[in-house]
Amino acid sequence: MSPLTARVLGPADRPTAADLPALDRPPVIWEDDRWWRFTERTDLHEARYLGVYGPGGDLVALAPLLVTRDGGGLLFYDVPKMVGDLGAFGDPERLPDGDRTRWDGLVTDLPDARRDQYPSLALSVFGSHLGLVHAADRTPAQRREVLAELPRLLDDAAEQLGCRSTGLLYATDEQAALIGPAAEARGHTPAVLGAESVLRLNAQDWDGYLAALTSRKRNRLRRELRDYHEAGFTTVIRHGADALTDSVVDLQVALRAKYGLPGGRARVQRDFDAIRETVGDSCMVVSAEREDETLGFVLYLRSGQALYARTAGFDADRARGVYFSLTYHETVRWSLANDVREIWYGLAAYEAKRLRGCDIEPRRGWFRFTGDGHRTLTDTVRLQGDSEDQRLRSLGPHRTITRGD
Repeated sequence: MSPLTARVLGPADRPTAADLPALDRPPVIWEDDRWWRFTERTDLHEARYLGVYGPGGDLVALAPLLVTRDGGGLLFYDVPKMVGDLGAFGDPERLPDGDRTRWDGLVTDLPDARRDQYPSLALSVFGSHLGLVHAADRTPAQRREVLAELPRLLDDAAEQLGCRSTGLLYATDEQAALIGPAAEARGHTPAVLGAESVLRLNAQDWDGYLAALTSRKRNRLRRELRDYHEAGFTTVIRHGADALTDSVVDLQVALRAKYGLPGGRARVQRDFDAIRETVGDSCMVVSAEREDETLGFVLYLRSGQALYARTAGFDADRARGVYFSLTYHETVRWSLANDVREIWYGLAAYEAKRLRGCDIEPRRGWFRFTGDGHRTLTDTVRLQGDSEDQRLRSLGPHRTITRGD
């Protein structure tokens, strides 16, 4: 029996960067104390933390928890809501005929089955990241022990909080090698949740980057940039909290309206205000501008030699064709000149990201449902994860070397 124990902590009593130095400007922005303070400001989940303690009572690891009281949480962290929703993950068209028929039968029962799975608990953090942070002095063996015990500790936390479902979400392959066997032994159902797309810049400068591309990719890049500039666009880079201008807010509001996302301007303004007040000094906004008007943007958060894409927005009518030039070409050009060596683009749109040189790194999760209808959810998420796995396999070999223990 492992000597590790855990306590559920609230935002007011969780350790900060002063208590756990690993939270102070880490290489991964989603593990930063400042980002966790941003997450704590959400009104869609309740932020809690899993404090993991050694036999002497010392804190050895800390992980974010998101509690959802009903079905109104953010899709990627509301565990029952994720199941059967292809906006979260999955592509059932890829399933064999028998499984696809089974899928069709299951999803009709999902609305009723979801209702009895709340409150729900997710171990993860905004950014589609597991979020587990180890104390800096821990050995590799000690870190592996924490990973292997996470499913048990999460079950204990769920019991303390009275939660009827859990998700241990967005683990890397390295983490999954230790979490997976322990989670499945406790009855947690595994699922592939998608993949992180990471562009690693090995060239020393822009000319070297271009030279390393195939002629076909190089010609496409030059054509896209030529069209971008001939359309009158100029790229502007802004840093810090003041980079989140009213124009950026306007574009984000329009984008959410286009896709029918809830919240409106008040929600976008509130989120951007929270970003300014927590990780504002890590913000970088790359904008496509014409005649002093911002028609497209990408918001990145910088941590060390990495950029993490947070959100983007483009004028649907006047910025056609701008997305790739701004998000990839202009961002890469700036990165190579400013000591950035990795750009993390997040989940989804894998074909386009792979085409532009990104490594596709799977993210894995484990689900447990205990309320009425749990079998429907368990069977659905298993098929959903299988279909996502097939989607990723169709892209070719994946990298497995990434940050995360």
